[in-house]
Amino acid sequence: MLNNSPPSPIYYSSKNATNLTNGINNFAFKVYSELNTESNNESTNIFFSPFSVYTAMSMVAVGAGGNTASQIHNVLSLSPNSSDNHAGFGLLFSSINAHGTGYNLSTADSVWVEKNFPINQGFTKNLSVYYFASSYSADFVNDASGEITDINNWVSNKTDSKITGLIPPDGLDSRTVLVLVNAIYFKGKWLQEFNKNITHSEPFYISPYQTTNVSMMYSELNNASYYGNSNYQALEMDYAGGNLSMLILLPNQTSLSQAEADFSPTEINNISSKLVKQKVDVWLPRFNITQSEDMKDLLESLGIQDAFNPNVANFSGISSSEGLSISHVYHKAYIQVNESGTTAAAATGAVAIPAIAVIRPNIPQFDANHPFIFFIIEKHTRTILFMGRLASPNSSK
Repeated sequence: MLNNSPPSPIYYSSKNATNLTNGINNFAFKVYSELNTESNNESTNIFFSPFSVYTAMSMVAVGAGGNTASQIHNVLSLSPNSSDNHAGFGLLFSSINAHGTGYNLSTADSVWVEKNFPINQGFTKNLSVYYFASSYSADFVNDASGEITDINNWVSNKTDSKITGLIPPDGLDSRTVLVLVNAIYFKGKWLQEFNKNITHSEPFYISPYQTTNVSMMYSELNNASYYGNSNYQALEMDYAGGNLSMLILLPNQTSLSQAEADFSPTEINNISSKLVKQKVDVWLPRFNITQSEDMKDLLESLGIQDAFNPNVANFSGISSSEGLSISHVYHKAYIQVNESGTTAAAATGAVAIPAIAVIRPNIPQFDANHPFIFFIIEKHTRTILFMGRLASPNSSK
């Protein structure tokens, strides 16, 4: 059962953060697999922030009880001890929002409550203390469209205008009583930048039989983290500051399907342990992706079902006087990769309503001229902040 008494002191430990990181990374692969199944087309790009969706649903879990809470905890691999989860988030937020790191990385949370809705103060207090969530009074009953504008402006502000229109025009209405939002933003320069003067047009093999011309960047990386075997190559490129990196997994065959079937958090950890610092010739296309998704159906398929069913949802921790269910989980993510670095952003909103080629010998050649999987990782904890698949560089949506 949910305890809505005033927040108690929490004790931060690396174990808490490690357990939470493992939960986020496992969740990342679950979501990726579902998005891959939904697309039913390996030439479709995928990009999302598992950290953002996970954080938003963790805030939902704070107000859940009974079987609703159990399902969310199971899918997210959250600890049944809420103090452990709070401690883990405290460490992750501290690491992610650290200053003076040489890059811009931040995450922000907010809760928007209908002004006349009898919300439990312990719920908003927990979100404020443990998720640093800002609370806003809203008037969904009389001005749902105005609140959509305010929430979208908040997200845009937190992501340097990279995420706009998170909540669609008809995404909220007079029945809405609560919206929980997480936003994450990253902008970083490569530790070793690509030379813009070398970038040139080259074919990208969407499949063995289909190509598209891309702006292919090139760099001779003097100290890249690299590993290769007969099935794939792995390259980890650091961003300035050294605390974040992009890990790219490039199958040796054009098709990604077999690689996607084999990859898991355990396999990623295994690959990471085999990376060796060395000189690598790297070809990487410029690309940008923007993707929007209502995660409701996806989360239901993963096992979070009661939360979306107005007949059985238990959010007694949010309000004891009125039944609630989740109607939507909006998610939008953006990434741009070029010669100088990467800009990435994402936001997630959970809405509650009342129930109702130059070859040089002896130097590895990493030529990303066909589909690959990529991650943006917080290196201190090895948390996956963003995850995606580039299958069609000239298709940004």
